[in-house]
Amino acid sequence: MADTSMMDASQPLFEGCTFTIIPTTLTQDRVIEVSQDIEQCGGTVKSFDIDVGRITGLEELDYIVSATTDFPDYYRALDLMIHVVKPAWVEDSLRINKIKNPRTYSPDPVLFLSDVVVCCGDGIPEGDKEAIFGGVLAMGGQYGNQLSKLTTHLIALSMEDPRCEMAVKKRLNIKIVLPHWFNDCLKVGWRVNERPYLLPDPEIMNVEAGAIPPTTASADIKDATNPEPAGPPASPPAYLAQPRAIKAFDGKKVMLGEDLNLNKDLKDVLTGMIKAGGGSMTNSVAQADIYVCNYRKGEEYVKASQANKDVGNLSWLYFLITHDKWTNPMRRMMHYPRPPPPGIGNFQDYKISISSYTGEARVYLENLIKALGAEFTRTFKQDNTHLITAHRNSEKCEAAEEWGVNIVNHLWLEDSYADCKEKSLTSERYTYFPPRMNMGDILGATEINREAVKKMYFAKGRKKEPEAMSNTTAGVSRSHTDGEAQTPLAGKAGRRTKTAGDVATPARSRIDGKENETPGTTGSRGAKDRALSNLHDVMEDANKYQKEAKRKGGVIHGGRRRKEDEIVDKEKRKGGRESTASKRSIDEVEADDASTEEETEETAQKSKKARKGPIAPIKYRMLVSGDKRWQGDGDKESKDKARLREIGLFILDEPKKVDLLCAPKVVRTLKFVAALADGPQLVGSEYLDYAIKHNKLPDAKKYPLDYSDFRKQHGVDLSDAITRAKQNKHRLLKDFTIFCTEKAKFDVYKDIVAANGGKCLKWDNRTTAVTASKRKIESQPKEVSQNLEEDEGDVLYLISELQKTEVKLWTKFRELAKKHDMIPRIVSTEWLLNVAMAQKIHWKPEWELKEEDVSKK
Repeated sequence: MADTSMMDASQPLFEGCTFTIIPTTLTQDRVIEVSQDIEQCGGTVKSFDIDVGRITGLEELDYIVSATTDFPDYYRALDLMIHVVKPAWVEDSLRINKIKNPRTYSPDPVLFLSDVVVCCGDGIPEGDKEAIFGGVLAMGGQYGNQLSKLTTHLIALSMEDPRCEMAVKKRLNIKIVLPHWFNDCLKVGWRVNERPYLLPDPEIMNVEAGAIPPTTASADIKDATNPEPAGPPASPPAYLAQPRAIKAFDGKKVMLGEDLNLNKDLKDVLTGMIKAGGGSMTNSVAQADIYVCNYRKGEEYVKASQANKDVGNLSWLYFLITHDKWTNPMRRMMHYPRPPPPGIGNFQDYKISISSYTGEARVYLENLIKALGAEFTRTFKQDNTHLITAHRNSEKCEAAEEWGVNIVNHLWLEDSYADCKEKSLTSERYTYFPPRMNMGDILGATEINREAVKKMYFAKGRKKEPEAMSNTTAGVSRSHTDGEAQTPLAGKAGRRTKTAGDVATPARSRIDGKENETPGTTGSRGAKDRALSNLHDVMEDANKYQKEAKRKGGVIHGGRRRKEDEIVDKEKRKGGRESTASKRSIDEVEADDASTEEETEETAQKSKKARKGPIAPIKYRMLVSGDKRWQGDGDKESKDKARLREIGLFILDEPKKVDLLCAPKVVRTLKFVAALADGPQLVGSEYLDYAIKHNKLPDAKKYPLDYSDFRKQHGVDLSDAITRAKQNKHRLLKDFTIFCTEKAKFDVYKDIVAANGGKCLKWDNRTTAVTASKRKIESQPKEVSQNLEEDEGDVLYLISELQKTEVKLWTKFRELAKKHDMIPRIVSTEWLLNVAMAQKIHWKPEWELKEEDVSKK
């Protein structure tokens, strides 16, 4: 390969480089256009022989231009260090008269941000910028320090950011998104839809956004939903008989495996269709180009796989016949032979149901569950072990939470199937659901891990049969995956022998001496390396923050967990899990809070079987706060909660859809205050005493919570507050942007603000990164506006502490309010607590913080 690093400026850009263009997903006109662009700049284009269906003289190529990795020579090209790039790479290189980094134009789906060029707004802190840029580079994208016409995404906190204003002024065709978009891409390991994150009105900040939009049918599972299709395949439609198709059977010999169990009539039909496409049949694996079978086992399967022949199942064969073009059988889950029984990992022990998937998506997941070895149930019941859902906004998800059933997205199924081992549910990738997103949008995007399949089923020198290997790994896969620390990207990147990023970049691509130069970037390579090295540290901090945010109970006071909480956790993890949990850090244990509900339901199930009686439907959802009956006694807590669930009372761990709020007295904890926004009925601890003692639910009216002392002290009648909460329906603080300092326990009060429909932002003395606007009370419904009569509409609140270190934060906050023509009001936490507990906006002068009060302290 020619060294063009010292190329003369007058030398044509692609001189000495040889290309071929894969026509699979390109129109004939597009192929001609790209070919002409390459040849006009000195490059040589070897035409792709449609009749052969493969690249001849692959070793002679420098670049392969393709919109997809789904062509027969893709993996061999990577092994030969040949760049595979999208057509846009040619255009963009010509635009700047420099050969751009091929990796950022790879069609490899693992590099899911390869079409993205990111720029950050001025309000994004420098450390966050480096983390974002490093992550974008790692996932195949590009970044620019300056806004340009090539920018596709501008990450900002508000439209008042100077770069957002510039983008609007210049009418740049870019997407302006919140940083949450990038974070969610990283968590899921795929590019998520930008719609919910778009400024100026991102859906994720709208508490009344409505139902999550349904997904459209995924092209990745079309004609790939069932490994054993019923009936013969359809003949290819006439429009497919065009030059761009890579013919599937022309000159190919096909062998049908015995485990397909085809009847003579169907076998004759398939034989006729294959011959009509220019192919022939054979009974010899050695002579075959294509081997079709049902399972990943048997001598013929192993020999065909080791010889790198095309090995697929009947569904894949039907796809080839119907579309008359080649596709990689590992590209789609249901196109590759299934694992032999009993399946993968411990899936044979699982009963799995589905929620929020319809049509082909539902059929695909049903068959994937069965292929893994699990039992699929159409009806979701309490004995289900897992619920696969596209989002958490469904009745099935609510029931799963109440029953302690694992709620996971479909990526858990696909990754387990692809990697030939059960993936651990401790990975956030499988339990996270981006807000306002339907996970069905990325259904079927995962490909079979060819290295994992090779190692498990047909690696040379294997001494054990596939079935034995499967059983062996099933016993150890769980303890192995629990210790995995891979990020979603790292896990997916492991699915290739080599990616475009693994291949050394030939000297010809470094004409300007800056291999990773990107639009508008003036920084050195070292800056990008530092960004990449910082990404791990930043994401580790982010993960710790996420775990801290999920912590349940007692967080109103901040600091470490209470000792008694840790004791309860240890008790709940006894019985098969203690040995694992005892070795994990506090942060890791806190991330597993969901296991408490799992233990509760498990106990309930055992109790149910012992009594052989039905569990009553849930009558009330109760939140308990301030009651210490279970403190330090996890076993008693588990048993009591299980018994209460059996009689129709479900004890919640967090304030969400609360019917009954139980406490010995009025307490101002996060749980209690946030739960008031639901308008629950208030009951005293005596209600629980009766229910546990008599094993039945009493009339809640007989055990009201005594709040007379609270009324005298704070002047708030909670019965009136509950009435107002039902009127407000979580809209009391709608349109409010409330700022809070870290010392004032932002992590706590943001949840109270959110429970009442508002937005709470951490105040870190940056006026350029935030925005605020006046509130229009008349826009609220009448039942809500009557509780907003004392809201002046133009007051901007900062929750702070009466400390000298806090005073320095107040000046810039006042500047922010003035900038937006609003009145600054710096308040103590008492203001928010009283507003949230009274469920109406009101004001007392003693809640305001002033500099002179600090000096008196």
